[in-house]
Amino acid sequence: MKTLETSNGASGSNEGKNRFDEELNNCRKYDMILRIMGLIFTLVAAIVAGSNKDTESVAISLVDGLPPLHLTLTAKWSYMSSTVYFVAVNAIACAYAAISMAFISLTGGNWKGSILVVGLDLAMVALLFSANGASASIGLIALNGNSHTQWHKVCYAFKRYCIQGGAALVLSMFGSFFFIFIVLLFTYNLHRTTLN
Repeated sequence: MKTLETSNGASGSNEGKNRFDEELNNCRKYDMILRIMGLIFTLVAAIVAGSNKDTESVAISLVDGLPPLHLTLTAKWSYMSSTVYFVAVNAIACAYAAISMAFISLTGGNWKGSILVVGLDLAMVALLFSANGASASIGLIALNGNSHTQWHKVCYAFKRYCIQGGAALVLSMFGSFFFIFIVLLFTYNLHRTTLN
């Protein structure tokens, strides 16, 4: 009878381990899905922002009573350092997502590798949010101007440029949220591991 209890106890612990392994595999699947989504959104954000260019004819009045001058002006993503930073950070986050997926696939998601990857995930979140903030602040100045510093609105003239920049910002924010969800998933997985 004692032999039967031991074998049942071993069977019960194996069931628990199998269930835990199954949950861990599900977390890895979700992790990969989130990384793929982060890769896609940061890649598209970098492409949309990096291809942003608009040329418009703008009427400038120098003196009242004289006809305005019509100048052809160009707004390009590389003219603003915040947009260059935005494109660079999204490209870095995209490349990191691809490298981290390869690393996780090769290592099988072991503990030491996971700690390194989640630390880098947090760094990507910080970089993405700093780039998004820098780009959003310049975008708001372009949209509304700043009367205190005599910075004038430019989105009335470069509508397509501003719309494309806003779309890139929204895409990058979604990419940022996918990286946050990766960190939250790791935290949830860590919590489940310590309970079992």
